[in-house]
Amino acid sequence: MYARGVDEAAARLRELRRDELEDLGLGAVAVAIAIAATQLQPALALPIFLGGLAVGARGIRALCRRWALVERLSGERDAYVIAEIDDFAAREATIERRRTFAALIRARLRDQRLGVDQRIGAAAEDLQLLATELEDDNLELDPACAVACLRLFDDLEGSPLLNSNWPPDELRSRVRQIRAGFTARRAAA
Repeated sequence: MYARGVDEAAARLRELRRDELEDLGLGAVAVAIAIAATQLQPALALPIFLGGLAVGARGIRALCRRWALVERLSGERDAYVIAEIDDFAAREATIERRRTFAALIRARLRDQRLGVDQRIGAAAEDLQLLATELEDDNLELDPACAVACLRLFDDLEGSPLLNSNWPPDELRSRVRQIRAGFTARRAAA
């Protein structure tokens, strides 16, 4: 991603956030006015209420579009200069999320041992090591690698863990790339 693309993405995120807040706020005000109108002008209550719902739906649409953009940009290391992208990735690197990922990996490994998914067998040792490292409180995980770990579980097409069309070597390679993001936790000063 180039600098101009990062600037454009940051501007788009700000625009979507503004649209989201404006539309949700205006929708809420319209619904409140519609409720008040039931007592003062009952004939206006329904049109105002429907208008408020429509504007609120636009706010929800902006929220979903912003969230999708954040998720997409979190795969671009250059986009981490945008605070919202960096915050998203940092949340994925927390020990709580890492423990969730470890539990998901262990569940996949159990399925593989039961014969449900044999292609994971080629990467089983690497996956087990990743699960162990994810649970280790003495290790920090690079936020970009945490996002890569998230994508193993939520990207149906791009994940070699979820998509059986990917070769087993690709899964092992991705797991090793994630594991390369671990560093020893710095002591608190």
